[in-house]
Amino acid sequence: MRIAVLSVILTAGVCTAAWAQHAPPAGPYHGHQLVRVEVGSPEMRDRVLDLATTAWNCRVGTGLIDVQVTPEQLGAIRALGLEPQVVIPDVQALLDQEQREIAEARLQRDASWFGVFRTLTEVHARLDLWATQYPTLAETFVAGQTLQGRNIKGIRITAPDQPGNPRISRPAVLFNSCQHAREWATPMTTMWIGDRLLESYGTDARLSALVNQCEIIIIPVVNCDGYEFSWQPNNRLWRKNRRDNGDGTFGVDPNRNWGYQWGGEGASTNPGNDTYRGTGPFSEPETQVMRDFITANTRLRAHIDFHSFSQLILAPWGYTSELPPDRPIFAFLEEDMREGIFGVHGRVYDAGPAYTTIYPASGVAPDWSFGARGLLAYTIEVRDQGTYGFVMPVSEIIPNAEENFEAAIRLAESTLLPLYVVPVGEYPSVLTTSAPELVRLAVRAAKENPATPLLWTRVNGGAWTSQPMGSEVGSTFTGALPALGCGNVVEYYFEAPTTTGTSVTYPAGGATLLARGVDLDVTFADDMETDRGWTVGAPGDTATLGIWNRCDPEATAAQPGNDATFDPGVLAWITDCRAGTGVGSFDVDGGTTTLTSPRFGAVPASGRRVAGVRLSYARWHSNNAGANPNQDTSPILLSNDDGATWVQLEGAQDNAGVWQRKAWRLEEFLPPTDRMRLRFVASDLGAGSIVECGLDDVRVEVLSCPIDLDYNADGNADQDDIACLAQTVAGEGSCTVLDPDFNGDGNVDQDDVQALAIAIGGG
Repeated sequence: MRIAVLSVILTAGVCTAAWAQHAPPAGPYHGHQLVRVEVGSPEMRDRVLDLATTAWNCRVGTGLIDVQVTPEQLGAIRALGLEPQVVIPDVQALLDQEQREIAEARLQRDASWFGVFRTLTEVHARLDLWATQYPTLAETFVAGQTLQGRNIKGIRITAPDQPGNPRISRPAVLFNSCQHAREWATPMTTMWIGDRLLESYGTDARLSALVNQCEIIIIPVVNCDGYEFSWQPNNRLWRKNRRDNGDGTFGVDPNRNWGYQWGGEGASTNPGNDTYRGTGPFSEPETQVMRDFITANTRLRAHIDFHSFSQLILAPWGYTSELPPDRPIFAFLEEDMREGIFGVHGRVYDAGPAYTTIYPASGVAPDWSFGARGLLAYTIEVRDQGTYGFVMPVSEIIPNAEENFEAAIRLAESTLLPLYVVPVGEYPSVLTTSAPELVRLAVRAAKENPATPLLWTRVNGGAWTSQPMGSEVGSTFTGALPALGCGNVVEYYFEAPTTTGTSVTYPAGGATLLARGVDLDVTFADDMETDRGWTVGAPGDTATLGIWNRCDPEATAAQPGNDATFDPGVLAWITDCRAGTGVGSFDVDGGTTTLTSPRFGAVPASGRRVAGVRLSYARWHSNNAGANPNQDTSPILLSNDDGATWVQLEGAQDNAGVWQRKAWRLEEFLPPTDRMRLRFVASDLGAGSIVECGLDDVRVEVLSCPIDLDYNADGNADQDDIACLAQTVAGEGSCTVLDPDFNGDGNVDQDDVQALAIAIGGG
């Protein structure tokens, strides 16, 4: 990742022309450099971190890490046999430059409040000003005190009581920031949320509606002592609170001190470490205050803990890779927030569980808010991905705040729904004739509590019937669609009633889902445990490392340690299975490496009409490590003419950190033939990027039914059947007893009548 530019900002209240005219004295980082080191194991990583002054990475794992070092520390790291690359030759020079820039920005008379970073005093004064300017909408409060006795101050924003809508009945959402002192971008973000809501009330219909129906609670600075300390000269990168640990070190990391699963992975027992967890869960006044405040506010439904930096939306869990019981709900809301952020300035934020999306971290706020209090709780890591890091230039304050405002508002708006009703997985459009198929729906309380969800079905236009869905895990419920004979059709939808008698349906607006009964024929299946004839290499390949091979992979930070979990074997196709000494030892380098399948067929047997072809595979793609992350796309291609021409199924760009199953309707890309091939192109075109790809468990299923021409079910295939189908297409009569989409193209029209006429005529 590109490296942040450090800065030290003026002490609160010190803002004179002298700073703009005179260079500051030599600072404590004189002679320090920022270097990039590649480490191949956790043990080597820990040795480097022990030698360095501090780490700058937001994600500290194996691979490339960025550390600040003195000349002596640099020599010690080189003595380990490593070759650090100097990124910033003089840290102090950049600190001095940033001091001058901030001082000059503060001297501009017409600068807006959000035109420069603000001290704790200024933040709290702004909260008081809002309460004075908007007395019917805003009320300040003190949640409690810090270790050093500073007030942890916040503001509540909601409209006055309305008939049938008193304040005390409204759902509430909490946005807090600055658990970590050096993350100055975050209080500016949460303050922007308050500013926009208050100034827009009465003129912006969307925001006014939210303030009328919801209470928004903002605590801009949780770690007040640490934040104040970070404004003092030479302390700009201070992270923790100001606990005297009694051994010469100071500070506990508040965001490793929360009580849910405290003391596990990703939290340090070393008081001198930036992630020191403290002597026990909630040992610090700052986290005690937040715990008690959240517990006392029983109307809270959702919580965002804002941090810096990395552009991430992180959900529980941080302490384990296991998924929480409400994972489908979290994923749905993550994607909504992610889309909202992207729509403002085009910034891409990765989203997912914290453990696998960024790193393991126990004792963090969202884990406790969800695990102990049941809130829909997230961490959002704001801009950027490393260019500025913790030291965002003032020009980025407002754009960053604008995009994260949209995410925050979307989460708050979700609490106004009666229920969260979220589809789980893809719903089938075809059903086999052999067995019922399970379908799942996630239902969670929002403003109201859910009753048992119902799955409604009807076959071939008959009467609707319902079945109660069974609870599976957490908020997920399961129902079963019936096995259908070939050509039969089932319509279905879900109803999620509340305990008050209202209901939410999926799909909404009276729409229904539809599936047709088919027979299933597997024409190609490969779990990679034997050699089925895949070939490596294609014209234009230029990769010098990370070439595809079939093997049992060795784990790295970018590569899986096993094949896909969808099959019982151990082998998979991987871009060089070896782990080597570091994450970049055997990743794809220098261009592309191509893997091509053997030829396979995707057509039904004679006398059958195809209803579709399903192609699925498990794939691994990683490109979020290294010095230039998220720059590469690995295409996955399909051919129906034995490889003469190709179309793209997808361009893999995501970084899930797990094997992912992908499924496609093949006919949506190319007409199925008996000369199909797949091609997987692992691509490294970005200097400094780490690319690892994998492929496993490929399967092709042809869905078909015997051709039945007797549409009116009178025992004969003749002109009466053609007339029957024509009436159905025209919306007249009701004689059709088979699927009216005779040609299987997804449309019911004159093409079906023509196809049936040709078939009856012997064509």
